[in-house]
Amino acid sequence: MLSVFCRTDPRDPENRSEHPGWAINLKNGIRDAIAKVEPGHDSHQTALKLGAEAERRLQSASAADRGRSVALFLGAGGSIDEFHTFQIPVRHGYVTFDSGPVVWPMVDVIDRGQRTGIVLMSNDHIRLLEWFDGNAHDLEASTYDLELGDWKEYRGAARANPNRGQQSVVNTEAFKDRVKEWRNRFTKDCAASIAEAADELDFERLIVAADGELGTDFAASVPDSLRERLIEIVPVNLIDQSATEVADHLDEHLREDWRKSVGAVADQALARVKAADRGAGGPDECLLALSEGRVSHLIFDPYLETKSDILSDGARQAIEDAGEASIQEALVELALRTDSRISSASVDEVPALAEAGGVLALLRY
Repeated sequence: MLSVFCRTDPRDPENRSEHPGWAINLKNGIRDAIAKVEPGHDSHQTALKLGAEAERRLQSASAADRGRSVALFLGAGGSIDEFHTFQIPVRHGYVTFDSGPVVWPMVDVIDRGQRTGIVLMSNDHIRLLEWFDGNAHDLEASTYDLELGDWKEYRGAARANPNRGQQSVVNTEAFKDRVKEWRNRFTKDCAASIAEAADELDFERLIVAADGELGTDFAASVPDSLRERLIEIVPVNLIDQSATEVADHLDEHLREDWRKSVGAVADQALARVKAADRGAGGPDECLLALSEGRVSHLIFDPYLETKSDILSDGARQAIEDAGEASIQEALVELALRTDSRISSASVDEVPALAEAGGVLALLRY
């Protein structure tokens, strides 16, 4: 089985040349992966064929099909043929032959692309977008408009003044007070509707883009059920931009929130490990906890290098039971089997991992 991941993100400087970096990395990755297969064996010929097909498929794919990253899985004899496009780039290009598909880079992309609600606000208009896997789109019946009814700015004659002629007065303050009252009511109603939509659509987090006090007023109106998922208020008006433009503008904020949230989970897990309270640290302990179904959230460094001969017999058995060749794939496979959330991050992104051999876990019990 050949598993290929390409970082095709056109924003990367190395991908803007005549010979893009992703294509060079793909060629080198396939060459190195084939070199690890025993020459003269039937599997070597299979690897050569699959490698050539993977390169042909990816080189001939359109820019739209390549997106910002691609995953391609090819099995001998056409047993598996899957092509996936992502709008979140994989960390690095990766090519490997294994007995089954290698999925940790895909799991990593999915975790970073968790379903998110985006609230765009102006003085009299609110839009709700859904962001998932780097893609954003407007939701049906998710536009809210402030309607002032008959509350219009009006003019009237001022009382006669014996010292000067009759004046015309504009009752702007009364009008502004009424508009403010309506806007507060509008914001509260919208917050309640968006909270309901967030539950129905399983939003894991919510981000708001709004100028001035609008975002603060919205945050104050959000029901308790949604408040914990409100990650940030970005002080910018994006109400008239397309969904794609909104996603590009907020991309950095969403990535940074992911890093902070995973870092917080890792810090919590490390604190639990030190307190001997429902936390596991290091490949050995985490593999054992996964094999027992006790892990609720697994965080690991995808580039950790741990040799199996330093693991306990129980941890080596867990890897064997997972049916995977690498510790990373064994961690992911066991976590998937036991419905554990999976996050992968480098030690630079999440420093707590460096204190725990590259693997941490929150335990259910």
